[in-house]
Amino acid sequence: MPSQTPEISEIIRSNRKSFSLEVKPDGSLLVRAPKSASKSQIFALVADKADWIRKAQARVARQYLARQPLTFTPGETFWYLGQKYPLQLTERQRPPLELDGSFLLSRSAQSHAKETFVAWYREETRAITQSLIEKYARLYPFKVNQVRITSARTRWGSCSGKNNLNFTYRLAMAPLNVIEYVVVHELAHLKHRNHRKAFWNEVGVIKPDYLKDREWLKKNGFHLTLE
Repeated sequence: MPSQTPEISEIIRSNRKSFSLEVKPDGSLLVRAPKSASKSQIFALVADKADWIRKAQARVARQYLARQPLTFTPGETFWYLGQKYPLQLTERQRPPLELDGSFLLSRSAQSHAKETFVAWYREETRAITQSLIEKYARLYPFKVNQVRITSARTRWGSCSGKNNLNFTYRLAMAPLNVIEYVVVHELAHLKHRNHRKAFWNEVGVIKPDYLKDREWLKKNGFHLTLE
């Protein structure tokens, strides 16, 4: 008896030329498709990739169960550039959060600790990605219009048709070489708007060791969250 086709939670159509399947942290399935794609084409793709989808859903389910919710209390650890640092409370008011061997959080900010951490990670991600973009813009003919730091939970970065690059604030939690891979990935999309061979060739020319960085994200990315 044939297995049931995985349920699609959301379909997003855009000017893209290729299809993309994304299993979100809650196990739901997002399909990105060209505007011209019919429902029958989308359902056929999902049916064809059913085994991959189920394995991905099983993986995120295991990851979700293994992750303990954050409480933002002393001793709890938080990621920055691939390392974990413990949290301490301080009586100092400004800045409300800083990293100095440990994350030092003002007691007055503990009631809104998550928002304080998000703001801190946003600024770090902005500074790091901007520096890397400037570095590669000097070496290659990339023209970036605007850079935005988002709160995306399932995407590390994206590139719009107007040459705007978006990066999630969570990116600052990853090792620097992994951040560099994500930046290079999105810069390559300025030339190649899909994930075909030419795109990956471009990424490989700029960052020959990108495969190990992509694998690190695949294995460890679920840890990099404040959820």
